[in-house]
Amino acid sequence: MRKWQEELVFVVCLLALSVSLDTLGIGMAYAMSGICIPKRIRLFIALLNGVLTAVALFAGSTCLAGLPEPCFRLIGGGILILLGAKTCIRVLQNKGEVQYDKDNSRSIDIKEGSALGSALALDSVSAALSLVGQGTIIWLFPVCTAFLCGAFLWIGGQRIYHVRRLNGISGILLILLGLFRVLPVFF
Repeated sequence: MRKWQEELVFVVCLLALSVSLDTLGIGMAYAMSGICIPKRIRLFIALLNGVLTAVALFAGSTCLAGLPEPCFRLIGGGILILLGAKTCIRVLQNKGEVQYDKDNSRSIDIKEGSALGSALALDSVSAALSLVGQGTIIWLFPVCTAFLCGAFLWIGGQRIYHVRRLNGISGILLILLGLFRVLPVFF
């Protein structure tokens, strides 16, 4: 593997980690509230996240085919910076998580899991669009986000607390990744 490919794999994994930290927070918030996310629903949410992310990569690659690399860098970096800023603002405003247990059963069913999975996938979909034009290694991103989504929902359900700061770090990391993507265009 070439050096630039190794660096891209690292960036893809770091980006997947960054957009998946919210999932850890949601898993923990639900555990603290006594709401159970069954194993099959966690698996469904993780797969939904991976599929929606892959669809975004495919659609982005198709729609943006033919654009020069600097355009990809500007668009992708801009998306990451906005995503990071949104994450930081959400943490600073200390907004609570949206509750998806609409029937108050204290357990997430498939319908509620679909809504939760779609909401969790939004950051991954945005980040996926920032990777368009980077070659075939980017297809590792949906796999990483699906795996981390499932893992973080499980870990979050283990009643480990203090996640708000991790979400803030996630936003800063996204902004830095976006800046590293945009700056080479200007220098």
